[in-house]
Amino acid sequence: MLDSASLLKAASEHKTPFYLYDLQGLTQAFLDFKEAFKGHKSLICYALKANSNLKILQTLAKEGAGADCVSLYEVQRALLAGIPAYKIIFSGAGKLEEEIKEALRLKILFLNVESFAELKRIEQIASEQKTPARISVRLNPNIDAITHPYISTGLFENKFGVEEKEAVQIFMFAKQSPFLEPVGLHCHIGSQLNNLEPLRQACMKLADLARFLMASGIDLKFLDVGGGLGVDYSQEQDQTIIALDDYSEAIKQAFKGLDCTIICEPGRRIIAPNGVLITRVQYIKHRAHKCFAIVDAGMNDFLRPALYQASHPIKVLKEQTPTQKTYDIVGPVCESADCFAKSMLLPEIQEGDLIAFYQAGAYGSSMASRYNSRPQILELGITKEGISVLREREDFLDLILHELGALEGGEITKQRAYIDSLDRKISALLHARFACTRQIAKQKHKQGMSIYNPVRENAIFNQVGTDLESIYTEILGVSRSLISVEKIGLSGLVDDARMVFGRRAQVLKLNPEELFKAIEARRVDFGFYALEKETLGELVTELIYQRLKIVHSFILNQRWYFVLGRGDFSNPSSDPSRCALWFASQKEQIQPFLETLEVFEFLATKEGVLVEINALALQNLPTPTPILLGNYSSTRRELAL
Repeated sequence: MLDSASLLKAASEHKTPFYLYDLQGLTQAFLDFKEAFKGHKSLICYALKANSNLKILQTLAKEGAGADCVSLYEVQRALLAGIPAYKIIFSGAGKLEEEIKEALRLKILFLNVESFAELKRIEQIASEQKTPARISVRLNPNIDAITHPYISTGLFENKFGVEEKEAVQIFMFAKQSPFLEPVGLHCHIGSQLNNLEPLRQACMKLADLARFLMASGIDLKFLDVGGGLGVDYSQEQDQTIIALDDYSEAIKQAFKGLDCTIICEPGRRIIAPNGVLITRVQYIKHRAHKCFAIVDAGMNDFLRPALYQASHPIKVLKEQTPTQKTYDIVGPVCESADCFAKSMLLPEIQEGDLIAFYQAGAYGSSMASRYNSRPQILELGITKEGISVLREREDFLDLILHELGALEGGEITKQRAYIDSLDRKISALLHARFACTRQIAKQKHKQGMSIYNPVRENAIFNQVGTDLESIYTEILGVSRSLISVEKIGLSGLVDDARMVFGRRAQVLKLNPEELFKAIEARRVDFGFYALEKETLGELVTELIYQRLKIVHSFILNQRWYFVLGRGDFSNPSSDPSRCALWFASQKEQIQPFLETLEVFEFLATKEGVLVEINALALQNLPTPTPILLGNYSSTRRELAL
């Protein structure tokens, strides 16, 4: 789904630079791993280090993925996205005390131990918490992975894992401890591997040690082969990569006769081919022997080329021209290392052209920084239903938020401490509120009712007052998404939709025709439709035939929006206060009627006039009989800041 047309569509709707991920493609890539180990006990733990975007994790969680994590926050991301604790493993050579405590409290599958010192710390914490700690031991097999030295992890000169002798000592110590449960053996020799032989050798060493340990009374349940499968980063896309069937067959042959669950930790192989970085050319800079194309993405957004001297397939997103030139593709960061490609022969580039870096889904956003005070960029996802925002672009406040306290005096610091105490109380109340709304949402779901209740929400807004509207927009947005994320089809501005439905909702940009079809086919929960004279006739036609109905309306930044639902949407208000009416006549014919109204909105076209009025005004209707297009409770009339 990362074809040129999709990339151009995304760039027409969103400011560059941004990442775009193919969610269906990464789902298939994960299922390919499951298929490769079909018939054997296995667990595919996605490596969050490659890309830990919550939507990506949620997508994989739905297919049964586990998680390979290397920090507590990665563990918490995995849990938040729906990956259960019993499918989460925690690796890394420098786990902190508080990370180990929380991992044991959460009862994750196991901790990968990388030293005797770490083992003793885990045992101490487990004894204090009176909770046995499930552990696996990471073996360093001293095998050259034949990859970039920065991502080679299986040699004795690397910091990772323990040698075989120490591994045996760790297992024997753990076997005698009442607070340690040794359940697994782990190995990971490196990343971006395109040669199967080092992996085969590592698996053989792992298997030999596993047989010895099991013969010594260790009840091993898991053999974890790590990850590291490479992808094709060549411009021509003609490099040979390890086939999944060959990979799984080598592992299964090495572990033949061992009754253990096989764990593998793919990251790059799943997400890299399903992500692309889109950037726009800002300037063309000519020199006597060099031509630079300066783009709006920098090494802070995409570090791999600067850090690893990595190359990625590059394409200029425009009709190919016969003229080709050699360019260095560089970013705006104040480092000469900020270079994505050198001496690249490409179709002639002009300012404003779009450039796509393919195979960019892994170690792109997850390694991004704020160097030069540049905010982290937008992340988008694409499915057959459209393009949606997975991570908002950061702004200036995001950059400085945690530094503002240093600019303030002591009295302000005291006040902030009081605010923090209030926030803790508010947090507790919000959790209680969400528990109640979750129960309501479950009941509604069972009864087939819509989660969105504009009448109820309007009553809440009237109760809390205008000062808290934006806050309660987010609270209600979270409440509505407790069962499933709310999908909003949008024909209008994304920022306006966020003001109504909150940041949690999944917003899909659609043209009017696509929007109507999506509502009717239940691909979206509601439509958010900006009224315009040119498209009003199309809207009214859909409403008149009762496939849709108006359930709410908003005036936002001087734009009139209708919230559209399916014809079976049950409005819970028995006495709606507002109505949307269609007069199939000219504005002049109903002008006397409009002049009698105090609060109303209307949009006139050659075909007729759409009017939103208070229901009490119905008794003063003119002779032309209008068509009722929807009714609803009084709405917030203006949200513009």
